[in-house]
Amino acid sequence: MNNHSLHTHSHSHGRPAFDTQSVRWKDLVEYQRFETVRELCLPLPWLLAAIVCGQQAVGVAGWAHWGWIAALGVAVIYVFMLGLRVAHNAFHGTLGLTRSGDHWVMFVISVLLLGSSHAINFTHMYHHKHCMQKGDVEGELANLPFWHALIKSPIYPIYIHIVALRDAPLAEKRWIQAELAASLLVHGSLLVWFESPISIFYGVLMLTANLSAPMVGIWAVHRQSEDSPVDARSCRSRVINILTCGMFYHAEHHLFPAVPTCHLAELAKRIDATGVKFLGVMELE
Repeated sequence: MNNHSLHTHSHSHGRPAFDTQSVRWKDLVEYQRFETVRELCLPLPWLLAAIVCGQQAVGVAGWAHWGWIAALGVAVIYVFMLGLRVAHNAFHGTLGLTRSGDHWVMFVISVLLLGSSHAINFTHMYHHKHCMQKGDVEGELANLPFWHALIKSPIYPIYIHIVALRDAPLAEKRWIQAELAASLLVHGSLLVWFESPISIFYGVLMLTANLSAPMVGIWAVHRQSEDSPVDARSCRSRVINILTCGMFYHAEHHLFPAVPTCHLAELAKRIDATGVKFLGVMELE
């Protein structure tokens, strides 16, 4: 297994102290083989649901048509979220695969999500090393007030791709270029060969998910976290964590990035047992 090392967090002035050594976590790093397979397959039922909903939407009219479009939207959102979860675990080498396997997983997810996972990987790794510091492209959005962040959010995925294509090492740039080319080729071919509105529906909804994601995946989990033990927030609502596919255990992830997403709920319980409190993702200032 190719896991990145534990993130070392340095506490800024006035920030509550938290000793990562007080939490037992190393047993949570290991993957069972069935967990690897399960994680890799997470987006597939929702992709199938998106195809079925798209087919149904094409075949009916009126309110039924829009009902199926709404269902398609939900399915695409979960293809996006679960695809991002799988790619994110690949970034950190926490899928139980070789590093080469991680790269190919990122490639496949890129085609599914209409973007480059390696571009996000480049800025995301810098984000972990220099969270909320100068040069942290991914974290910049969280420093903005809500309305400014909301306006800037749709251009953020484009901005990340531009930065990665400009600054990433040559090998990573080749992956980025290959992923973008494959996305255009696959989705363009589906549109031309099948002449189906489903491809258009999927593409528009997936692009909308990409442009909306920074508000949820960056701003919401990092905003105003100076009073937390780490520059990130977390969530203890079981319902919300189910709806967000476990991606809101963000403070835990930043403290222990070698722990895969599927084990973060258990990690959160162990951290809670120490008495430490994180700011909540849903808390309003």
